[in-house]
Amino acid sequence: MMHRKGRKGMIRFLVFTDLHLEDCTDGLRRLETILRHAKEAKVDFIVSLGDLCFPTEGYSPVMEKLRGCGIPVYHTIGNHDVQDWELPVSLRFLGKERAWEAFEAGGYRFLILDTCYWRSQEGDFHFPNKQRIPSQYPVLPEEQLQWLEAQLADGQETVIFSHMSLVNPFARRGIANKEAVQRILRGKNVLLCMNGHDHGSDLKQLDGVPYYTVSSASQFCWWGGDPPGSRVENLFYKDPLHVIVELAEDEIRIRGMESSFEGLTPEDVGVYDYRWNGVDVHPIARSCVLKREKKE
Repeated sequence: MMHRKGRKGMIRFLVFTDLHLEDCTDGLRRLETILRHAKEAKVDFIVSLGDLCFPTEGYSPVMEKLRGCGIPVYHTIGNHDVQDWELPVSLRFLGKERAWEAFEAGGYRFLILDTCYWRSQEGDFHFPNKQRIPSQYPVLPEEQLQWLEAQLADGQETVIFSHMSLVNPFARRGIANKEAVQRILRGKNVLLCMNGHDHGSDLKQLDGVPYYTVSSASQFCWWGGDPPGSRVENLFYKDPLHVIVELAEDEIRIRGMESSFEGLTPEDVGVYDYRWNGVDVHPIARSCVLKREKKE
């Protein structure tokens, strides 16, 4: 029988993702807005789901703002954080000891996964893949699968954060070995899984577990053209999208926000139904209330 450990009432946290300051001329303003909203909401902590900015000296003011905001900030590794840099470089920049970790707050357990791995016949390796070795990606490596299973074994109520989705079926968006992760989560006391990466919004329920995709804090990134991928457009939002999550006794409340496009819209690039790679690309971070299932 599962047991609940240390429930202590409501806890509140802010989640944002894919700010991509290297693409934003107003990136610091967006970050300042997010931090101001976090303080106004009196959140217990902040989570960045990755792709914050390149891990270079020029972006050190970003980390200074985060470290000086007076609220604990937890970072997830995104693919752009390690697209041209080895993992230790990104970890030092973010002030992290390891890419995947667990922490506790308010009687809940929170797990941060690192989904930036690729798999070849020789095994699982972390981004980048500078030699362009043919591979399957992204994947959650075996070591993390075992760690995840061990973390969930005692039945403590848990929220899971990752950069890539654990359910999105579109190639190179959700992790390739999603079924292995879903088997581990099935029947466990997982309250919520949250991811970024897809620059859109989505919510799926699978085996009693809600999987919520957080919209980018800056833009919908579209690529197309002929040949496919030869044209890339960043369709910027007016406001930095993010969500505030409240874990209450009987429900999970996700408070999102609505914005608008500053210039190009999805129609301008032929995305008339506002669906792209499995997600909704309207300029919104969706709000919802999820009833908590009792798992004993």
